[in-house]
Amino acid sequence: MQHHSHAVGCCPHCDAPIEERRVLITYERAGGEAMYATCPECTDVVRPE
Repeated sequence: MQHHSHAVGCCPHCDAPIEERRVLITYERAGGEAMYATCPECTDVVRPE
């Protein structure tokens, strides 16, 4: 059985799509919700764009 997850954004370094399952933390900011996630390609912790 495959698990399908939608992309929450792209890596700002390598432009790889980042799936929801890679999100480490989500938090509220003045401009709305923000998050940090692990990029599947470059393995950096990034804020998806």
